[in-house]
Amino acid sequence: MAEAVAPEVRAAQRRVISTVRVSGVFNGDGLALWREDGCGEWKATAADLSRDLELLEVPHTIVTAFRFPLASSHSKAMRRGEEVRVVRNDLTHLIRWMPSLKETVGDIPDDSPGWAFRLFQPRAEGMAILNMALSADWPAWSKKQARAARLVCAECDYDLRDFKDETRLPYDIRLPEQPNRRRLVCGRCCGDGVPEMERLALLAGEAP
Repeated sequence: MAEAVAPEVRAAQRRVISTVRVSGVFNGDGLALWREDGCGEWKATAADLSRDLELLEVPHTIVTAFRFPLASSHSKAMRRGEEVRVVRNDLTHLIRWMPSLKETVGDIPDDSPGWAFRLFQPRAEGMAILNMALSADWPAWSKKQARAARLVCAECDYDLRDFKDETRLPYDIRLPEQPNRRRLVCGRCCGDGVPEMERLALLAGEAP
């Protein structure tokens, strides 16, 4: 006998399935659904998606995430949004409502990139490891989109999303005249951040 499902739960199921098919991003960490801030009434917000997932009893979180600026936009700032994320181990709760996902999840490579874009930030007290708040589809952005998001080396234009070369990992090397603006440089161009770390330590030692 088919399981009896309340009408509101069935409606939530239909909305979630439609959204996952249209804009779901799967990677090594799980499923992500991004929504730009102020997306308007015509598109479900992260809060709307969250309410539907709660009805379906699918564990999830909402995080702040950014995408590259649109080419047609006058602003060059990253687009702020919220991303609803379901970790990989919790996707079984969603597969119950969307059985077709079982094969999709099973086909995700074990070495697939996850949600985090990690970078190194030299500080006076040592080297910090940080995660940029990017939307989950960052590995699939074109080189032009990655450049707009400043994910290429500011010195040599190397695509910093390629973590296979350990000599070219991303470092946040800020210009002295723009200390509050992130500026990513590959390790080969910045000496793995050591000169910047030494410069900051010297400045800190000179401070009164």
